[in-house]
Amino acid sequence: MQNEQASSTALLIAASLVLLHSNPKHSGLVSKISADLYAQMLEMHSSQTRLLLKIIRQRWFRPIAKLSEHITIPGLLLHYALRKKCIRQLVRSALINGVTQVVIIGAGFDPLGFELHRDFPGVQFWEIDHPATQRHKLRALPEVGVERLHFVGVDLNATALDKDAVIKSGFDPAQPTCWIAEGLLMYLPVDIVTSLMRTLSSLSSSRSQFAFTFMEKQSNGRIRFDSQSKLVDWWLRERGEPFLWGTTRDELVQLVRPWHVIRVFDHNDLRQIESGLGDERIAKGELICLAEI
Repeated sequence: MQNEQASSTALLIAASLVLLHSNPKHSGLVSKISADLYAQMLEMHSSQTRLLLKIIRQRWFRPIAKLSEHITIPGLLLHYALRKKCIRQLVRSALINGVTQVVIIGAGFDPLGFELHRDFPGVQFWEIDHPATQRHKLRALPEVGVERLHFVGVDLNATALDKDAVIKSGFDPAQPTCWIAEGLLMYLPVDIVTSLMRTLSSLSSSRSQFAFTFMEKQSNGRIRFDSQSKLVDWWLRERGEPFLWGTTRDELVQLVRPWHVIRVFDHNDLRQIESGLGDERIAKGELICLAEI
């Protein structure tokens, strides 16, 4: 990602979920609040994203988007939506069971914190992200009027997460916390991933949880979606956002220590989240892990 530009992946996911919500067949997978906030981010980001927003809301664009998905990563939009729905359910469960702090690392344009703060008035929320992406996101916030949501800017590709900076923002390590890293760790080198695991554990009290996604390393060692085309490989390289880290389920248990893996969700588990999908394809390769201290 360029130093002064918002993440291309964050913009792509925002546009994808607005597109999915605009399709009556799948509109229920993305809440109206989320779709409206994603649209607001795109509206305020640039003239190019404003034009993109107008296009993806048009009915005639749906078959074009479907074809584009087919030649890049088939089933990716459903994967995005189901991944987010699964993580939202995990976080809500943690909050119902007594978690008082939620920290979203690499939040991108995800409005999860905005949504949850309305339903859980006693909870504090943080977003930790690259300053450039965060700066674009904050431009849309005055019209949202969010309270109890704190922002810490850091480029995790360039530096380790500063514990003192998180604590100075009001974070209390003695409180049970739910950490989230969705669609992030695959872009970080393994040494930064392991360092982040240790840092988060050192900031976590008992009963804290960590919900994160990871790419399942293929048998040939490649890190990619199963159906990912070479076009996507090229696009990620050109945008400076290639996949750098992946692991197997067996290796994950050791890598995340001192966190303990509770459960791993794959594409089959995600399919169970939403009824009525039939045999529609869901992209395979990125898994969700729920761990705890």
